Order: sequence, then structure tokens, then C-alpha cells
Amino acid sequence: MSFILILLALSASWLLLVFLRKYFAALSTLRSIRDCPGRDLLWLHPFHATATLLGSVYPFKGQPGYYYAKFSLYLEHGSTFLSSAAFWTGTPIYWVADADAVKAITSSGHLFVKDVEGYEVINIYGKNVVTTESSEWKRHKNVVKSAFNEANTAFVWKEATRIVNEWFSELENLDNNQDDVDLSIEMVKITLLILSSAGFGRRSSWTEEAQSDPPTGHRMAFRPALLGAVHNIYTKIIAPEWLYALSENFYLPGITPTLRDTKQSFTSLREHMLEIIATERTRVGGGSDVAPGTALLRNMVEANMIQEDGYAQKRLTDEELLSNTFTFLIAGHETTAFSLSFAIATLALYPDIQKKVYDEVVALWPAGAPSTATLQSVKECLPKLEYTTAVFHESLRHFPPVLRLGKIAQADTTLTTKRFSTTEAGSITNIYQNTVAIERGSVVLIDVLGLHMNPLHWGNDADKFKPERFIDTPNYRWPREAFMAFSGGPRSCIGHRFALAEGLCVLASLVRAYHVLMPQDLKNKSFSEQKQVLQSWKPGITTLPIGARVRLQRRP
Repeated sequence: MSFILILLALSASWLLLVFLRKYFAALSTLRSIRDCPGRDLLWLHPFHATATLLGSVYPFKGQPGYYYAKFSLYLEHGSTFLSSAAFWTGTPIYWVADADAVKAITSSGHLFVKDVEGYEVINIYGKNVVTTESSEWKRHKNVVKSAFNEANTAFVWKEATRIVNEWFSELENLDNNQDDVDLSIEMVKITLLILSSAGFGRRSSWTEEAQSDPPTGHRMAFRPALLGAVHNIYTKIIAPEWLYALSENFYLPGITPTLRDTKQSFTSLREHMLEIIATERTRVGGGSDVAPGTALLRNMVEANMIQEDGYAQKRLTDEELLSNTFTFLIAGHETTAFSLSFAIATLALYPDIQKKVYDEVVALWPAGAPSTATLQSVKECLPKLEYTTAVFHESLRHFPPVLRLGKIAQADTTLTTKRFSTTEAGSITNIYQNTVAIERGSVVLIDVLGLHMNPLHWGNDADKFKPERFIDTPNYRWPREAFMAFSGGPRSCIGHRFALAEGLCVLASLVRAYHVLMPQDLKNKSFSEQKQVLQSWKPGITTLPIGARVRLQRRP
């Protein structure tokens, strides 16, 4: 017994020494950051999976990286650049909400490389275009970039028109005065159908995809398998294999059901992806022409089938093919679905803004929202949807899909930021430049929401929803460098045009056909209460709406 006590005492002493060593090392890092305010200690790395999973509660309010702070902490410190240190590693972690500094970071790919460890959560099947860097990333990009062209954008618009009208047919069964529409659920259905058709050639109708019975040879239908995988992605990453084996033999309350759902979802999704890939591989091997909507899949399958060494820069391994397929399926539908959810819920809050969108789309479609579209429709429609585009962009400014982007400094360098004072009325004054020394190995986090709420770039009314700020005039040009909804620089979102086309098509078609109204239970609430409910969100792999619902009433 005494031996066990001695062993426990030694273990506790060792743990205490490790803790103190790391604690004082982190404090030393904070003391060395003399030219940047903030200097807070973070117990978890704020860009890696564990912290992302705990994003609703950590970092704590008042700390750099608090997800709901917007620009408030920068205002408190009078700086567009804040500092912190990671407890476990002592690594300096900087937070930037300054357009000029962000441009310097994103345009210097050799100096600031992507913190790929923060994206390990989507490395389920292997590395992919999102989770690689430098020459490895260029190889992946070389494979997929040509698929996102004008022809693909036109096909996206055509399919979005078809699918949104199929949704309208289902809405006719709702009681227009009573039934709420859960936007995050409905938009996920829509964007998944669009992506499946316009990205992977898997054309399906609204009613077909609603079937929950698995097709022959599958354990789950495609949509529930994909959504189940998305829902359980952190479980897949965190739970060790021995825990899965243990739960198969012993029922663990609260754990066994989750592990079973996770395993079934990922196994079923893998089977569906392999089937999609096999079908396209057969087409490629048979010399078939590229089928509509399969350009992305075709590029990846052809890259996987390359044998010649001279084409190594366009080759994908089996694992990389599967991983890229998985990544595009997730990133290609969920981000746009949630962005649309925020935008539509916001229209219910601002009837005057909705009226302006309606006036614009009525001028475009006087006879009503089109039930079909040609491949020329996107060229005819997009230039005439200036205000609708501004509404979508303004919603993305308030609710960016990705809230922070991590970079690692590859050499000692400096970044020029801004310091300022704040008046009693809240206005920013006494602005001057400040140079911050960045040591090699430091992590620099682009605070996307902080940048989007920076009054130095967006004005003192930056917290207000004002679509006009995204419309250029002879005397005004909106600040492109301060908008990071689709990232920036060479690593900007490769599917930007894809997402914009489907988002605007759905938004314009919906407003042309329906009044977007406040849910019945919120009608008599104050505006601030309505806003708090409809625009509530929580952080994750992407910004997740948790209260976006509306009533839809058919227009005459």
C-alpha cells in the first residue's frame, strides 16, 4: 500500500513540475511580447480541434479569441492586433482584425503558411486540398481548379432553379399562416442536392432524396449517411478505436449509441463515395464524354488513374481521392446552406430590405420566379441582382462561414497594424500605425468576424445590417480586403462562384415567390428579442445557425 502511495505522490509531483514548467514558459512568452496588447494565457490552442469543439464556451469572455466578441476586445485595447500564448507549447498566438495586415499575411504564402493541424478534423480519409500546404496543396489545386469554370457556374444556376422549385412544390402543403420552416434543415437539403448534381453528377429530385430507405447494396441512404457523418465528425476524430471495440461488447450509456451512429454513418458514406467514384471511373475508362455536373469528380478520378511519372503534379492517391470527395461534399453544401439560413432569417427581421430585394427580382422576373433555367440564365440574371448580392454579402459579413484562419510564421518578420483611441461616444480617433515583431513559429490567427466588424474599414455603424455598404458608387468602393467570407489570397475559396451562384438563385427565387415572415411565436416580441433568436449561432467547423426559422407565405 505504501509503495502505491509513494508512486502516486511521485506522479503528482512530476505532473506539478511539468505544469509549472509550461506555465512559466508561457508567462515568459507573454513577457516577451512587449509591442502588442492582449498578452493573455490560453490553456488550449484556439485553432485546433479540441478548442473548436468547445468554441461555445472557450476561449472565455474577455480573452482573445472569444468567438462572440466581434471587435469589442480590439476596441478595449485600442489595437487591431492582439497577443496571447498557448499554455502547452508556449507558442505566441496573435489575433489580427486589420485589412492591411491580413493582406500582407495572405499574399505572403512563403512566409505565412496554413496551420494545417487545425484542419485535422476533416482528414478522415487522408489529406486533401484544404488540409495541405505549399507544393502538396498546389498538386491538389491543379487537379480541381479547372472544374470551377463558367460552364460549371451556369450548370449550378440551372440545377438550383430546378431544385428550389421542387422545394416550392413541397411548401404548398404547409399552412402559410402557421407552419415554421426550419431554414438550416431545408437549406441543407437544397444545397446538398445542388452539389450532388453540379459537382458529382448525382442528379436526384427532392422527393427521391427524401426517401430514407437505403438503396440496394447500402446500409443507409446517401443524405442521412452524409449528414450523420457531419454531425458525428468530432466523435470520429476524438474516440479511439479501442473504445469502438469496447462498446460493441459492453453497452456504455450515452456513448455506445453515439459510437454506433458514427461508425454506421462513416461506413455508409464511404460506400456511397466509392460507388460514385467507381461509376465515373467506368465512364473515364470507356472514353465517355464528361457528363453534366461531373467535371469536379472527373478531374479527381482522372488524376487518380494517372500512371506516368511525368504527370506527378496532377496525381491523386486512392486516399486523397476519397478525402477530397468527402471534403467537397461537406464544405460544398454546409457552408452555403447555413449562409442562406442566416440571410433568409435576416429578411424576416428587416421587411424594408426584403422589399428592396423583391423589387429587384420583380424587375428581373415580372411573370414570377422561373421554374426552369437555361445555361445562359446565370449570365442574364447575376448582373441584375446587385442589391440581392449585397444582401447576401452583408449576411456573410455578419455571419462568416469560417470564423478564423490560422497561419504559421516561417521566419522572423514584422506586421504593421493600427493603434487608436476611443471617444466616450464610441468613435475611433488618434489612429496611428504600429509595427509588431513576429517570431518564427508564431501562430497568426485572422479573426474573420473581428475584421468584418472593424469600424476602421466598415464605418461606425459596422454592427448594423446595411447591404448598401456592398454597392460601389462613384464616390465609394467597398473594402474588398476587409471581407474574408471566402478567405483571401491564393488560398481563397475555390468554390466561391459556385456558392454565390446557388446562393443568389435560391435567395432571389424565394423572395420572388414568397413573403418571408416572422415566426408566429416571435411576432409580438421586441426587435432585439427577435434578432437574438433568429440570428443565434454557435461555432464549429462552420458557423452553425441554431434559431433560423421563418414563416413563408405565397405571394399572389
